[in-house]
Amino acid sequence: MPDLNGMMLFAAVVRAKSFSQAARDIGMPKSTISRKVAQLEEQLGVRLLQRDTRNLSLTQVGALFYQHCSSINDEVEAAKATIENTHNDVSGSLRVAIPVSFSQELIANLCSSFMRLYPNVALDVQFTDNDVGLVGEGYDIAIKYGPLQSSDLVARLLLERQPILVASPAYLKAKGTPATPQELSEHHGILLGTSRSAPIWPLGKGQRKTMVNFKRKVRVNSAIMVKQLVLDDFGIAMLSNSVCKTELASGSLVPLLQDWPIEPFKVYGVYSSRRQLATNISVFLDFFTKRFSSHESLQSLMM
Repeated sequence: MPDLNGMMLFAAVVRAKSFSQAARDIGMPKSTISRKVAQLEEQLGVRLLQRDTRNLSLTQVGALFYQHCSSINDEVEAAKATIENTHNDVSGSLRVAIPVSFSQELIANLCSSFMRLYPNVALDVQFTDNDVGLVGEGYDIAIKYGPLQSSDLVARLLLERQPILVASPAYLKAKGTPATPQELSEHHGILLGTSRSAPIWPLGKGQRKTMVNFKRKVRVNSAIMVKQLVLDDFGIAMLSNSVCKTELASGSLVPLLQDWPIEPFKVYGVYSSRRQLATNISVFLDFFTKRFSSHESLQSLMM
């Protein structure tokens, strides 16, 4: 039988994307974690991770095994939550609005894990890009891009993603590679946004920040569809580097204007300040922040 501690350490390495970061997160020597994972691989008779001096990636068997380790971790957390919540049971309904551009498969997995941990919470999840009214429309939480704009709301930073301009080699061969932000005005752009989004990209940071226009080829509120349209040579797009990491590594997408770094996308959990923060809202935001990065770690490490 595989060592349970080894399985949990292996899962921690996947979530942290490196042995060094996992060691810092857990407070355990890197050499100990490395040895435990190596022993686990020996017990199983398979290689779970491909390692070199700079990169760490999951093998196909490792990706499958990680999913089971993650499920076991959920059960352990559920057992802990059962004890911790004996006198303060988390329950009630929770209505959440989430942008359409979020991966629905990823959110489904997160919600499944959340409901296993907190079986007495009734979730109502709606994917929408409308500017929902938390109080008027009965939402407890809205996941939003960008900073807090209303004094009646409280915004908690959940995660950040680094955007990058990308295009396909075939598009650049046909249309040329922009050397300055101003040259983007002569290029077709695939706009990730809603019906209110204008064909403008913010490039640079601080005093060097500039707003550039481009020729909008298509506008869509799905990052996956935007990426596919860029791969199909229809134009340039601004996407999170985590969305197109695999394509950048393979060369099927090319980064542009890297001398003009873009300010990170910030994602907030927004709730009303008119009432005391409910326990179910607090635990959902804690869970979302922790697990969203964990699930993305699996996607970014898979070969």
